[in-house]
Amino acid sequence: MEIHPITGHFGAEIDHVDLTRQLDPESVRAIDQAFTDHKVLVFRDQGAVSPRALLALAAHFGTPDVEHHPSHPPVDDIPSVKCLTTDGKGFNGTITDSWHCDGSPRTDTNWTSFLQAIDVPPYGRDTMFADMEAAYDSLSPKMKALLDGLTAIHSWGKARPNEAPVEHPVVHVDPRTGRRSIYVNKVYTRAIKDLRQDESDAILQFLFQQTHIPEHQLRASWRPGTIVAWDNQRTQHYIVQDKPYRRIMHRVMVLRPAAMAETAQRAA
Repeated sequence: MEIHPITGHFGAEIDHVDLTRQLDPESVRAIDQAFTDHKVLVFRDQGAVSPRALLALAAHFGTPDVEHHPSHPPVDDIPSVKCLTTDGKGFNGTITDSWHCDGSPRTDTNWTSFLQAIDVPPYGRDTMFADMEAAYDSLSPKMKALLDGLTAIHSWGKARPNEAPVEHPVVHVDPRTGRRSIYVNKVYTRAIKDLRQDESDAILQFLFQQTHIPEHQLRASWRPGTIVAWDNQRTQHYIVQDKPYRRIMHRVMVLRPAAMAETAQRAA
């Protein structure tokens, strides 16, 4: 297995690993450490990975999500493997700049996503990622001090109007490394608790803009057989809507166990 960094801040391509086969414990540990070090991992030329093999791969790193999703049906009646289909025309026909992290409207936020290309165009329709640790590190000391004491309110909004909002610190502290990252996003974060609405809006708009800074970004291109996996607590992502194409992906999300995070922190 070879690990090749993609940008100066985050992301790595993992070469010489066959995900169609059962991973040995040493490979699992190496990939798990790569998540800690790089946040976003890209595996190329894995075209023979079946939905059940994708689930088995993801399950090495946490408990697979079985929750029903209103927009993403299960694949082959496997509840944990969702089919994500987008047409490149935006959401409801509108380009929304919808940077987000999977799982922020939930009580537990330590989700890792595995996304597999099934039908993708020969070019375009990439996925953008933003390193929210790098974004936090770039802030002034006084802004960091302000954010470190704040709590944000997250909810599904219109997608799941009956589910109660949840609260998370604006600044996430990673248990593996102790590093801080910005944990608010444009899709699911509604307000900052205990601030006036105009104060909350101003701070959130500033934080949302941090995903737009090139030094915080990684652009992952797709081809059949590509699998990309990422840490949702320390990154955000966005589907590029640059051309009409019915892009079909398979996704598994796993909740990372606390014990794995503690073990990684001791090893660091």
